[in-house]
Amino acid sequence: MSKIYLVRHGETKWNQQRRYQGQRDIPLNSVGMGQAERVSERLADSEARFLVSSDLSRAIATASCVGEQLGLSVITSELWRERNFGKWEGLTRAEIEDKYPNEWRQYREDPHGTGPPDGETLGQLHERAVLAMEWVLREYPDETGIVVTHGGLLRTLLGWITGEKRPDFHLDNGGITLLNNSEGRLRVVFINDTSHL
Repeated sequence: MSKIYLVRHGETKWNQQRRYQGQRDIPLNSVGMGQAERVSERLADSEARFLVSSDLSRAIATASCVGEQLGLSVITSELWRERNFGKWEGLTRAEIEDKYPNEWRQYREDPHGTGPPDGETLGQLHERAVLAMEWVLREYPDETGIVVTHGGLLRTLLGWITGEKRPDFHLDNGGITLLNNSEGRLRVVFINDTSHL
């Protein structure tokens, strides 16, 4: 049996402003850098043998702090990127509702089949999240490791693992979720541990 620690990246300015970031490459702010340091301290005794990150800079910066603590190189993969929110990236929910009222309504009614203009549907994100996890399990069988990624992808991945059709898990910046992997079967041990923050 192995363990996989899933980490949501530290805070950015757009997180603070509650803007949809998606795949825009927004860096950590000073709060986010502090969260990354505390994540690295929390995972110092994790016995992780691999460290994977989304290829967006906010995730890489968080993972780099962890890597320095553990002496691990960061392996990046675009599979672990946040959901592509297309034309909604950079906007708040209120701005989206104002500028794209029809698209927002359709999205709320059918999130799996309808997405933001030029963005991914939840169904497409689900497929990519599953591919991302299957890639990690295939590349690092029976090894304990850490993945640094994003809230939307994490929520979707946890929905797949737990069987939740409309996953609504609260996931803080710098929060840690732990999975056990036994012969390719994933089980959630805890979600969104923030005791280190």
